[in-house]
Amino acid sequence: MARKSRKNAVAVPVPEVQNPVFYAGAYIRLSVVDRKNKGDSIENQQAIINSYIAGQDNIELSECYIDNGHSGQSFERPAFQRMIADMESGKINCCITKDLSRLGRNAIDSGYYIERHFPAIGVRYIAVTDDYDSADGQSGGIMLSLKNMINESYALDASRKVKATIQMNIHKGNFVGGIAPYGYFKSSNDCHRFVVDKYAASVVQRIFEMATEGHSHKAILDWLNTSGHLPPKRYFYSIGLATDKEVGVEKRWWGIGAVKDILKNRMYCGDMVQGKHRSVRNTITKVSAPEWVIVADTHEAIVSRDLFDAVQNTFMKSQASKAPYYDNLNSENVFLGKVICGHCGYTMLRRRNGKHAYSFRCNTRFRYSPEACEGMKINEAVLKAEILELLRSHEPFLAKEPLPLNETSEADILKMDLSSAKSAFDRNRRFLEGLYESLVSGDISDAEYKDLKLGYETKIASITERIQRLRDNIHICVQREASLTKAHADVLKLEQVSDLTAEMIGRLVERIIVYPEGRIYVQLSFLEDTVNNRLEGGADHE
Repeated sequence: MARKSRKNAVAVPVPEVQNPVFYAGAYIRLSVVDRKNKGDSIENQQAIINSYIAGQDNIELSECYIDNGHSGQSFERPAFQRMIADMESGKINCCITKDLSRLGRNAIDSGYYIERHFPAIGVRYIAVTDDYDSADGQSGGIMLSLKNMINESYALDASRKVKATIQMNIHKGNFVGGIAPYGYFKSSNDCHRFVVDKYAASVVQRIFEMATEGHSHKAILDWLNTSGHLPPKRYFYSIGLATDKEVGVEKRWWGIGAVKDILKNRMYCGDMVQGKHRSVRNTITKVSAPEWVIVADTHEAIVSRDLFDAVQNTFMKSQASKAPYYDNLNSENVFLGKVICGHCGYTMLRRRNGKHAYSFRCNTRFRYSPEACEGMKINEAVLKAEILELLRSHEPFLAKEPLPLNETSEADILKMDLSSAKSAFDRNRRFLEGLYESLVSGDISDAEYKDLKLGYETKIASITERIQRLRDNIHICVQREASLTKAHADVLKLEQVSDLTAEMIGRLVERIIVYPEGRIYVQLSFLEDTVNNRLEGGADHE
């Protein structure tokens, strides 16, 4: 919920001033569901609010806040939060919406803002078509709560209907995704149907043909990356169907995964395959293949069903032939996820060189293209020996007496500062909350009220930032002290052990970067960056 805690906030009426001028913020919200209702369009909402303001002598439109495509059930909306900030800073003192549902469709939070928060900060609220005005003492009451509950019920009902419509379309074989699979476009006449993209379809056909001709996934990958065909996301971007963020820097090359996905995608023989994922409490989870929703013959096929089945049989045979190798018991990978290629930045993979020998190599050139990386490689035994020697060399750094009981640690000093900052925050918040009452009682003037309010709000904002910084620094200090304690114990053990364990590496080593010409860079978890930057060594890693 977006509402802010106001433990001592009370509903204080707007001070009675002779013909006061209200500086209004017009709040406009349009959700995806509401777009179907022309009466709720952004233009219509704005026209209704402008017409209302035109008939009022004491309301001036200060700014228009628009949240387009945001649900009314959550108040975490950018324009709404900006409007609240402007209210609390005194920029506006009136909020106008077309109706109550535009403010929100969450009964509890809508009621909180209308009946508690807005009055507490001296903001007038008007819902034009619902004939609600907080300046009218006769408005609201049980009818306000009832309307908010109806609005919330409508939002929940609309959400259920949207989900039900999506499921109905899926089972009918209507496409419900954003972008059609590579090889197809969504039809301009019906967004649930596919039309063949002749260029991309020819690439898909060639991929299937090469697979049936006996070419490996790697051979198909090399052909794609050397023939100038853009990978799917790059291709979509080139024709305006994807954004920079969706493409990403890693999509310069075709990947082996993309090739495998195309060869396994039943969409290419004319069947609609959906329902591979489901959302449970806002968490996306994968669905097992038997539960997928498959509707046959919904669109034009790019490859024949016989060709598709032949490729699947070839693929299954290939997987079966690899099974005995992967069934063999591998030794523990103590450097799992820690070894990074210094050329392309990808994590290096551990590969078996013999029955008991392993090495780490960058797989980017094999996964994408030979031009994508130089292909770093390092022997695991050599790497273990170097890391063990490096860690033992840091025993003097860690072998120091623990902090005396009567000496204050850095974390303790920060905690005292945090306690002081919290006290200052509470003190200024109390002053700010009592300020409006002082204005109403006549103890201070309007000008004094505005100056003092701005001062307290500035102090509270500054103290809030300081509290967050202190909390972050305390967390860092505690983590560092705990890391040093564990690292000290681990390094002392290294004199008695001949091999490293994953637990030790996990605590002591942050990452290992492998560069050309036998250079490695090791970042230790318990050292500052200035020390880590000097930890470069060299060896014959071939």
